[in-house]
Amino acid sequence: MHWILASSLAAFFQNARSSVQKKLNTELSLMASTYVRFSFSLPIVLIIYFSYYQGFAAIYENAFNFNFLSFVFLGSLFQILFTFLFLYLFKFTNFLVGTTLSKTEVIQIALFEFIILNEYLDKMVIIGIIISTIGVIIFTTKKLDSLFKNFFSKSTLVGILCGTFLALSIVFFRGSMLQLTNTSSNVEQALNALFFSTLIQTILITIYLTIFEKQQYVKIKSNLKLSCLAGLFGFLATSFWFYAFSLIPAAFVRTVGQIELLFSYCSSRLLFNEKIKLVEIAGIVIFVFGLIIVLLNK
Repeated sequence: MHWILASSLAAFFQNARSSVQKKLNTELSLMASTYVRFSFSLPIVLIIYFSYYQGFAAIYENAFNFNFLSFVFLGSLFQILFTFLFLYLFKFTNFLVGTTLSKTEVIQIALFEFIILNEYLDKMVIIGIIISTIGVIIFTTKKLDSLFKNFFSKSTLVGILCGTFLALSIVFFRGSMLQLTNTSSNVEQALNALFFSTLIQTILITIYLTIFEKQQYVKIKSNLKLSCLAGLFGFLATSFWFYAFSLIPAAFVRTVGQIELLFSYCSSRLLFNEKIKLVEIAGIVIFVFGLIIVLLNK
């Protein structure tokens, strides 16, 4: 059950990274904040990759694996689009509706894994995923009437697109690992996907910032400590996500990974000492019930 532990750790570090990046979002442009998430992870990825392989042989071999490179490039592109749009959501006054609907990504992952990777899920697993997603939506929204009231808004479209881009990035990343038939372990599959994706993402956003937002480099430098933290937590989260994706279909991983909301909830309660609401308890119970169905039918 290594994938459950990896998914849980990934969710924990993703919550930490999101907290740091929300603060950075007030200091940097959307694309600069997106850039920090990838570029400050790259040095750690490089050190670990070359420490493991002791050379360039694996890079040469995988760089000419067209199927692997195509999947990892598409995954990288969709992850950039997701990160940018997710940060953009916070510009809306009714951003909660959009962020809530972005949580439909697990259902979309199940659909895209079937379409793109031809991976089937048991009927009970799909039911469990739907139930857990409903729990997450209830927990996140808190006031369901506001969700329906603002459903036909711009933030709704952006939120659903966020979920779609995230789902596509995850499915393509898992697909890239499935193309690495020459690797000897799941760790190597995850490590190669991590190395190539982080490198591609950093190059793409560096080109954009250099051409269109060169002044943002100065602001990044003045927020160096937070940028380093975002990079570190981003690296840890992505590493555990990728390892879990190499072990099992991504829909299972992301269903377990939704416990990130519980981590977020606990941290906000500790910081602000807020009382728990009945609707939040209901959301947690429904989520846990759906999660149990998924795990029992693995």
